[in-house]
Amino acid sequence: MYKRFLTAFSILLIVSGCGGFSYIGYYQDKFVLQSGQNQLTLDGRLMKEKRDNFVSLFLKQDIIRMKDGELVVYEDARTDLDYEFEPMLRRIVKIVFEANRIIPVYGGNHLFAYQILFNNGKILNLIAQQSTTQHIKLFYGMSTPKLNRMLKVLDSSARGAYYRKQVIHLTDPYHAIMSKWDVRKVHFVPLVVPLSRFMGRM
Repeated sequence: MYKRFLTAFSILLIVSGCGGFSYIGYYQDKFVLQSGQNQLTLDGRLMKEKRDNFVSLFLKQDIIRMKDGELVVYEDARTDLDYEFEPMLRRIVKIVFEANRIIPVYGGNHLFAYQILFNNGKILNLIAQQSTTQHIKLFYGMSTPKLNRMLKVLDSSARGAYYRKQVIHLTDPYHAIMSKWDVRKVHFVPLVVPLSRFMGRM
């Protein structure tokens, strides 16, 4: 199964070509991050999985124990075919995590890294990927040194994150999810809007 996953992934890279392609995915204990021609593969074991359906939005959340012992969360959010996310990604992240401030760390090939600052002064490291208006992937919980090492592999020119001491370290798989998706945010903020709303502006 894993070989088929890698084969399909390789074909996707060839079809997408070089340039602005990015990818985040987790399958059978392998976490893959791709930015342009640079790829990073990490080992991690699935500890817990959660799924939610908000009618116009489908959400899958995986709590993963990485090989180095760090606990991280991977979220895959997809809209219904008739909907799309309300731009912009940074705004969506701020609302979903109820953040006080979003500190940009990196951006390239539709792959972004942020340090999320909460009202209590704590910080969460996050990598986000959005290659279409209907699909967002989030990966968070890593330490700042690890985040910076990952970014350097994906882009040698990445400057990296600054804040370290205030960063949140996830420890409990049953309380690791820090995003707060709910019906009010999805439908009434809104985070998701009918696809025709933006198509009509073209």
